[in-house]
Amino acid sequence: MSVLHLRQNVIVKVIVTEQFKKDYKAELEKQLGAAEGKARELKSSLAKLVIESAGMKDAAYVESLKARIEEERLLQEAMAQEIRGKIAEIDKLKEGDLYPYTVLEGLVDVKEGDNLFKKTTAAEIVIKDGIVISIKNE
Repeated sequence: MSVLHLRQNVIVKVIVTEQFKKDYKAELEKQLGAAEGKARELKSSLAKLVIESAGMKDAAYVESLKARIEEERLLQEAMAQEIRGKIAEIDKLKEGDLYPYTVLEGLVDVKEGDNLFKKTTAAEIVIKDGIVISIKNE
């Protein structure tokens, strides 16, 4: 009987503890600082480009650079806003809540007679303070 090894997404859920909230919030705040810093950097770069490009003959090139910098700045600001939302969400969690933390990639063996949809969509790991509490794979 043939067996295939397929990739599948594995949902990792966390049983919320005060330690998890503290650690995850610190991680998110670090990411927020990086995104905000990058957005400020890009805004400054854009301002410099505007000043330095005055009188340049290749206006199309300058406009193209401005557009790329502005697009990246907006992306960083959107990322910062998303992180702020996650921080607010973490603040509202109560001890014992089940929080969908991340998605990992795993492998699943599929053979003839298996229900493909059940095999490839049902994987879940529940952790508490980094320790695996349960694994569901169907």
